[in-house]
Parts: sequence; C-alpha cells; structure tokens
Amino acid sequence: MNKISFFLLIIVSQLAFSQQSIKFEESGFAAILAKAKAEKKLVFMDAYASWCGPCKLMEKNVFTDKSVADFYNTNFINARVDMEKGEGRELAMKYGVRSYPTFLFLNGEGEIVGKELGYIQSKEFLALGQRNNNPQLVNTNLKDEFLKGKLDQPGLLNFINLYASKDPILAKQASEKYFANKKDKAFTGEEVNALLNFTQSVDDANYKVFVANKSAITELLPENNYKQFDNYLKLMKLVTSATDEKTKTIDDAKILKDGQALFPKDELIKSLNIYKLNYYSSHDNFPAYEKTAMEYYKNPDGFNATELLAAAGTFAEKSTDKAALQAAARWTEKVVMSSENFDSTSILANLYDKLGKKEEARMFAGMAANFAKEENRDASKMLEILNRK
Repeated sequence: MNKISFFLLIIVSQLAFSQQSIKFEESGFAAILAKAKAEKKLVFMDAYASWCGPCKLMEKNVFTDKSVADFYNTNFINARVDMEKGEGRELAMKYGVRSYPTFLFLNGEGEIVGKELGYIQSKEFLALGQRNNNPQLVNTNLKDEFLKGKLDQPGLLNFINLYASKDPILAKQASEKYFANKKDKAFTGEEVNALLNFTQSVDDANYKVFVANKSAITELLPENNYKQFDNYLKLMKLVTSATDEKTKTIDDAKILKDGQALFPKDELIKSLNIYKLNYYSSHDNFPAYEKTAMEYYKNPDGFNATELLAAAGTFAEKSTDKAALQAAARWTEKVVMSSENFDSTSILANLYDKLGKKEEARMFAGMAANFAKEENRDASKMLEILNRK
C-alpha cells in the first residue's frame, strides 16, 4: 500500500467514525426549536455538566453507538447543552434540571414530552428514543390539547407525568379523567404512581378508584403501604374537620383521640405537627407557628437540613423572641456544620444579627456574601450586616 492510499484509508475511517455519533446542533435553543418545527421532528436534548462523569461516558460509549446515532440523527433534532454555562443556566431553571445527565424530549413549543435521568446503556437508550419518537407532538400544545379533550389515554398519562410539578391542579384534573375512562382492571406501576400522587382526600374522585381497585393495586404496592396511605387520607379528613377556619385554630385533642385508630401515637403527633406548621404558615399565624416549631424541633437531631432551615429562616424573618431566635440559631448551626452554603450561612448571619451577636453575624455574613457570588444570589442583606458599625 502506497503512502497516498494509506492516508486515504485513515481519512475514510475517520469520516466513518465521525458519522457514528449523534449529530448535535450548534445553534441557539430558539433556532433548534424552529428547525424542529420546520422538519416536523421532536428535539432530543442532552442536558449535561462538564464535570459529570456519567455524561462523559454517555458521550464516549452510547452516543457513538451506530444504531443509536442512526436512529437519533434520523428522527430528532439533537441538542447538547451545558446546563451551567450561558443559555444552559436559563434552560436548567426552565426545565427543572437538577441532576446530570438529564435527557429531555421537547416538542416545537419547547414543552417536555419525555424525560429520563442518569447513565443509560446503548440498548435501553435506543429504546428510550423509540418510545419518545412521536412526530405528531411537534406542533402540538399539550395543555390546549388537554383542555380541548383531544388527548387519548396514553396522551393523558403522559400529560399527568409532565404536568405533575408544572401545574399540579391541571395534572390532577387529567388524572381524574384518565381513571374515569380506564377500562383495563390491571394497573401498571406508572398508573399506581399517577393515582397515588393525585389522590389527596377521601372525597377525591380518585379515592373511589383507589378503594375499588385495591386487589390490583396491592399486586404492585405492598398491602401495608396501601393501608398506610389510606389511613393518611382518613387522618387528613379528620384534621380538616378539627380545623376551625373562622378562628384559624386546630383542635389537637380531637385529632389525638380520634386518630389513635389510624396511627401509633408518635406517628400521629408527628403528622399533626407537620400539618399545624403548614397550616399556620399558609394562614400567616406566626405566633402559633412559632409555638409549634419550638416544640416540634426541640431535639433537632431527628430532622433533615431542609426542614430545619425552613423553620429557622421563618424565625429569622418574623420572630422577636430571644429564646426562639436562640433555638433557631442552634438548628442552623447544626446545618452549617454539615452543609455550608448561601442559605445556611445567610440565615445564621440574620439570626446572630437579631440576637445582637455582631461579630458572629459579620463572620457568617461574609461567608454568605462569598457564596452569593458563586451561586448568583442577592447579597444585599449580608453586605448591610457587614457594613454596619
């Protein structure tokens, strides 16, 4: 073989290799959607981060699989977006991308019509594309289609999943329509999740479906879990009946007495306290919220950081009671020891400031201001504490 033939062979082999990969568009997101509409295809988006190991493995092992590349290049407009840079930051917020890789299938309106997370082997990734390849959705507004009653049963189930966090009220309406029209007596795991997620009361239409299909549901859901869920709904009914909307008060004694048949006392008290905190917070009854939180979080070791920070942040904003502020500072100190970020350090700075601990307040305000730069957060309150004499 002469040198020219050898180099031609290398070039041809490189071209063949380069074609065995998903072809990702290099234009902006708006242009990608426009192209999808024009070509009547859905968009496949690989939402990744540059530091993500599984993302790199997808790029190396899966996107270069010939069967995967051929299918995705033929059927989708493909986009690969770093969610931590440029336009990716806005897209991450818009689509609620919090872990990597996240794979999104979007219609021409930019709506999610399919979603999957994490590293996926080539065979399963090809199947994922095949399941989500529905060109009929390209120029369809799913919300309009639902409101016009045009979605069939598979379309409704897809709509429920997609709108569960985006518009829970609409998703609940879709779930009720889906189960009202369901003919098959067997249930899939996806259907059980849709039913449980949108059965919120014993008065819901879905609750009748839940009760009537116990045998089918407990083939997938352990009977003990079924009973717990049922008892929880009954407890919520009891709690509602024990809540006086005129006075914004809750009859603890009634709940503890009538609820003992549903849950052990410790679980009952915990559920009651969670309800009270949510109720008092939503009805702007801070004195009652403060009293409940002081009792409930008395021993903070049994609670996660999110719960403790939520309560501490409310105290930092609204409390004037020294004992309550000191308790909230203890909760926050516990969180800061394991997780230093803008939320934890800024809340602790605010609490120390209200307690008159000026040096400690400035120290944590400085930390929070640094985190604010990294996390693109508003640091004006922290700078105010830092500059205060």
